[in-house]
Amino acid sequence: MLGGCGGGLEESGPPPAGEPLGAHEAALCSGLSVSSLSLSGVSTWQGEMAGSGRWAVAGGANAIRLEYRVDGALRSSDERRPDADPPPDLNPNDGSWYFSATGVTCGVRTFEVKAWPMVIDSAGNRTVCWDSPQAAVRTVTENCGATAVAGGPYHSMALAQDGKVWGWGEGLFGAIGDGTTTSRSSPVQVTGISDVKQIAVGYYHTVALKTDGTVWTWGYNSSGQLGNGTTNSQYTPVRVMALSNVIAIGAGGSFSLAVKSDGTVWSWGDNWCGPLGDGTETYRVSPVQVVGLSGVKAVAGGTNHSVALKTDGTVWAWGRNFMGAVGDGTTANIRLTPVRVVGLSGVSAISATFWRSMAVKSDGTLWAWGDNRFGAIGDGTTIDRYTPVQALSGVKAVAGGFSHTLAVKTDGTVWTWGGNSDGQLGNGTTTGRSLPGQVAGLSGFLSPGNGQTHSLVVKQDGSLWAWGFNNAGNLGDGTTTLRLTPVRTVGFGP
Repeated sequence: MLGGCGGGLEESGPPPAGEPLGAHEAALCSGLSVSSLSLSGVSTWQGEMAGSGRWAVAGGANAIRLEYRVDGALRSSDERRPDADPPPDLNPNDGSWYFSATGVTCGVRTFEVKAWPMVIDSAGNRTVCWDSPQAAVRTVTENCGATAVAGGPYHSMALAQDGKVWGWGEGLFGAIGDGTTTSRSSPVQVTGISDVKQIAVGYYHTVALKTDGTVWTWGYNSSGQLGNGTTNSQYTPVRVMALSNVIAIGAGGSFSLAVKSDGTVWSWGDNWCGPLGDGTETYRVSPVQVVGLSGVKAVAGGTNHSVALKTDGTVWAWGRNFMGAVGDGTTANIRLTPVRVVGLSGVSAISATFWRSMAVKSDGTLWAWGDNRFGAIGDGTTIDRYTPVQALSGVKAVAGGFSHTLAVKTDGTVWTWGGNSDGQLGNGTTTGRSLPGQVAGLSGFLSPGNGQTHSLVVKQDGSLWAWGFNNAGNLGDGTTTLRLTPVRTVGFGP
């Protein structure tokens, strides 16, 4: 809904170009002008833009017509009379203007206020002098909030509210997507992509799903993980041409995953130990269909294993079963096609990391299996788990790093456990723990995203917070300083 200020909107706008004022209007407007138009301030805040300023008319004008535009589009207009009691140092034909509008998208916006002198006679008849306008323009920026974040071992990516993608950290092989291989300690916008709704991160590559169902990739491509039919790295996004109608994506170490609207799963890239699920260990430079799997709604990838969530709430996995990452209760080294994870039903979300997998059930319980050398399963032990065990309750979302796990609870609190060599648990120490502990001072959070030894979380207001390893600028706080407690990533949210 648009907001504006002041009187009526009797005038719908200037006359068509080239159409002169009538003789009567021209006579009334002769010598009239807007003698000054100031813009004292314009700001944006969570989708609302507001501005104010002053104006003055001369030559017999006794009112003013004002129009307010955002990025060239008319948002509202009004008519104003001079202030009844103007300050003594101001023109008696001086007045103020105010503007506000909601639904203004974040990013760089251009605001313009345009003014025309008016004559309002004693009968209330109005004449706008369209030939004598003045305008004032201001460019303002509102930081977009983040809606999701994903971390790899060496770089981090965030999805903003406007559908743009931002990256920071190690830029090797073009993983950040800004057209360079430069490392960034503060977020930079990914070149040439918008309308994104999901992101996923591998070791040195990134996958993005657009709202139109197309998939785009960039970064390292030694095993075909970009899915563009080559093994050439890409410094900016390229489309995976063989895919359309995609509803979800995932990324493993050097491979990628996608779910189509028909519930089938497709994969490409490195296939050592079978994470592509096509029954072979042959790497693929273009998508191939995962064998025997349908009805899927979400996927996730570890170093060389994959996990899928079906619409019926069951979880399936394949690839390398190192330390039980596949979760089928066996010590079989490889599963070249999907097998069902033992004992899980009613699952609403999944996540996978190096050699560990996690699932959140609809009742809020968190279950994990696989590598537990550092206590990252969260059951109080360091025993590898070949079937899921419960770690926490009241959970909304989970993500995992190499040796630690991060969960956001439904109450917005953040919990961590596992290895802590680089402060990735965010508790001010480098001491690990095998049971979940709350990260002090954090509340109101929506979703997590872990790197190898750093942690990332998105707050409800769109701000993004991080801690842990920061040698390549992985935290996005403008430094390369290791952080034992959360710091704010630059440039997201209010």
